Amino acid sequence: MKISIRTGVAAGVVLAATGILLGVTNEIEQHRTIELQANVPVEMHASLEVVEQDIAARLEAEEVTSVIEHIHTVSLSSYQDLLDARALYENASGEARTYIDIEELTKAEQAYELLEQQRETLLQEAQERGDLNGILDYAPYVIQTSGNEELDTRVQELIANATTEDMSRSEQLAACYDYMVRNFSYGYNYNYSYGQGAKSVAWANAFLRDGYGACNNWSSAFLYVARALGYETDLYYGATASSGGGSVEHYWTVVTIDGTQYVFDPQVEGDMTRRSGVNQHKRFGLTGSAASGKYFFQSIVE
Repeated sequence: MKISIRTGVAAGVVLAATGILLGVTNEIEQHRTIELQANVPVEMHASLEVVEQDIAARLEAEEVTSVIEHIHTVSLSSYQDLLDARALYENASGEARTYIDIEELTKAEQAYELLEQQRETLLQEAQERGDLNGILDYAPYVIQTSGNEELDTRVQELIANATTEDMSRSEQLAACYDYMVRNFSYGYNYNYSYGQGAKSVAWANAFLRDGYGACNNWSSAFLYVARALGYETDLYYGATASSGGGSVEHYWTVVTIDGTQYVFDPQVEGDMTRRSGVNQHKRFGLTGSAASGKYFFQSIVE
């Protein structure tokens, strides 16, 4: 993008002011000479204010332009970047807008709209096939963070350790799920305080920091991982079927896609994997009767 920069304004001010001073001769009355000399700094001051405003506008424009230029390619993950860039432009001053080339942002928004239409079609086709991976690939993409810098950093570290850039969305979610199953253990973890934050933030932070936790810790951690990957996700509380019969108190994670709920429970998956030696994704994306027969909902925690 190009930002036009006007130049020569300050020099013109000085030249004009110099002309006024040169026009003053000894034949002019003393009080008139004083009057002109008093007015010159006022004129220069007013012009310098214009220069300062122009510089501020150009700096503001450069900030907006840098955000727009950061959008090198458009994908389903570009949604938040496009929103941020558009918001910056809309909130920019009128002076700054004159320096901003909005054409690239407009083209990016149009490209995203086309991708979004394709995504909706592909999601519908995957739903008709009952293709879980396809559904996860083409689910609406809106990234959410916890707002807690420590937790968000740990979440990104887990994602970086578990995934590669060439993975699809479904592969990334599965890789993070499997990473938790392999690398974390079950145990009661009370090494946290709620402070002013949400319970799930404290639970997830302790789990990712210490490497172990109970169902509330596991599910809270996966909650923020799934949100960071762009999924609409909630933490559920209720009961789950016990291997010994009956049910036990439990927390689990639910991803909602186009009105359909999918259960993800890496903690139970981890227990089953340790017993059998094989991760079979028996608690990965359960929906319908497969979920309702094992999970008895009571409330959404967060």
